[in-house]
Amino acid sequence: MQPQGEKANGRTQTLKIVNGYPIVDNIDAGGSAPPPAEPLADTFDASELQPAPAATATGHQPSWVEYDRKVLRFYAFFKEAVNESRQENYRIRKCIIYYYLEDSSIHVAEPRQENSGIPQGVFIKRHKIPKSGGYVQWSDLVGVETVEFYGRVLYLVGADPFTARFLEAQGAPVPETKAYPQEPIAAYRESLKKVKSGGPPKPRHDDLTRYMEAKLGRASNVLEPDKLHQFLENDRKVLRFFCVHDDRSRLYGDRRPYVLHYFLADDTVAILEAYEPNSGRDPFPVMLKKSKLPKGAVSMDMTLNPGKQEYVKATDLGIGKVINVYNRQFLLYDCDEFTRKWYGMEKNFRSVDIIEPQEPPPPFELPAYNGFGSLEDTTQNCISLTPKPVKKDFHKLMNNEKKILRFITKLVEGDRGDQLSFADKDRTFILSYFLADDTIAIFEPPARNSGIIGGKFLERCSVRKPAAGKEVGSPYTEADLYVGAVLQIHNRFFQLMEADEYTLRYMEDNKETFIYSDAGRILQELKDVLKTKTDAVRQVFIDLDKDGSGYLTADELLVGFQGVGIPLNKQQLVTVVRKLDSDGNGKVNGEEFLENFGGNMNELVPDDDVPPLDK
Repeated sequence: MQPQGEKANGRTQTLKIVNGYPIVDNIDAGGSAPPPAEPLADTFDASELQPAPAATATGHQPSWVEYDRKVLRFYAFFKEAVNESRQENYRIRKCIIYYYLEDSSIHVAEPRQENSGIPQGVFIKRHKIPKSGGYVQWSDLVGVETVEFYGRVLYLVGADPFTARFLEAQGAPVPETKAYPQEPIAAYRESLKKVKSGGPPKPRHDDLTRYMEAKLGRASNVLEPDKLHQFLENDRKVLRFFCVHDDRSRLYGDRRPYVLHYFLADDTVAILEAYEPNSGRDPFPVMLKKSKLPKGAVSMDMTLNPGKQEYVKATDLGIGKVINVYNRQFLLYDCDEFTRKWYGMEKNFRSVDIIEPQEPPPPFELPAYNGFGSLEDTTQNCISLTPKPVKKDFHKLMNNEKKILRFITKLVEGDRGDQLSFADKDRTFILSYFLADDTIAIFEPPARNSGIIGGKFLERCSVRKPAAGKEVGSPYTEADLYVGAVLQIHNRFFQLMEADEYTLRYMEDNKETFIYSDAGRILQELKDVLKTKTDAVRQVFIDLDKDGSGYLTADELLVGFQGVGIPLNKQQLVTVVRKLDSDGNGKVNGEEFLENFGGNMNELVPDDDVPPLDK
């Protein structure tokens, strides 16, 4: 308070808090301007300064200011069911409930336990937990034994000291501190413990007992060698050797690298397998667990007094030495830097070269085709473990879509001496060759009173040429198809007799593939051959035209060419007829034909040396 009669020297307070909200206060009640400040003196005495009156704030603070960073902690647990376990049927999960007074939010956390194997940590994230009619308040956690969050029942066992003081200040009952219940697994683990007797430990287990036995007159080396000095001197010192075990002399044996560890503290040996990436082996690194390694070959001794067993010592190991590990030979070819220093061979150290010349991998060969499915599918099964569909030529599919070559075929006797039956001689088929994927389909038109049901004779598929032995021939291509050709399809021989108009035009347009449909080339070859046989050709074809019509059919032309010694197949003959047939009636004008090879039919004189030919 300001003393009466004295002048206030402090600054007027203009800010105050009303109902928890800061507001600006008027400077004076009358609203007049503040008095002008007095001029500063040249000097002032600090003792004249009076303390300013303390400003008093009226009203209460908001909860987020009053309870900032104030948290109530309740200790609880819940039971978790355990199925399919003989040792326990439920498990106790300990947790802590945090209640934040500033915003009435709650979060539940479970303290992490080392090597528990259970995901622990935040059990429920911080937020307001709803309940019927609102949210959970701190009063809901007081005076109850259990609390339920989202269907999970938590048993309360106590609270921390701050929470207890807060509840006492609020006049609420403080939770009673209880002990956590014992888990069923704890009783099971307790039952597994061995019952300890009250007697002294055995000499082989205790160094002090062994010392006392020796002090009473019994030598300690008789009881067991003293290992304490060796352990204290060589603890954490390990010799590491790199070795290899060659077991290729046995069936399915292999040459495998290993790492041998010799523990100087207790003269034990452990052998680990050097796991190599992409070796195709399961990762089982331990070949021999840490134990004493018997020296030499190990045999089964059924006598009551087998004698003293000798074990491998550090002096038995070295670079280039072969040790016997339970009747398995291991070659020590290298060691680490610590081992070299321990043996004192840093300067004259030389490792054993165990690298063998690598054999070239065997060539990749496909197995013999067994006839099931297509050869392409069989190849895909051999190339990859997971078969993939055969990649098709996309451009060929797009350019040759709906392009089909059709031929009329008949069954013929092949070169193997097979004879056709009487019914097969008159059977007629239509062979369709699909240029999009080089497949063949055969259809048999139904014939009345033939006794054979027509229809699909061969499903559309890729057909391969016959090959010698177990070899697989290449597929039939479009270049193998022409009139007169004989195709062997699944031990049946088909001869192509005729082709439709589209097929003939396609073959003539692609004469670089179908060489028997190149009319210009065939006529030029005929001219070169017939230069020396002009008179004979004229006489033969005059004799063939017995009806005097001046036209020759394809069959007459074939007989004529054979008469002068010129072999032509049916496709070449069809090409020549289509080239020289000017009116499209399937016949060739004799004069036009002879003019292509020189001469005129009216100028010919019969040659008695050439005998006439019949049709």
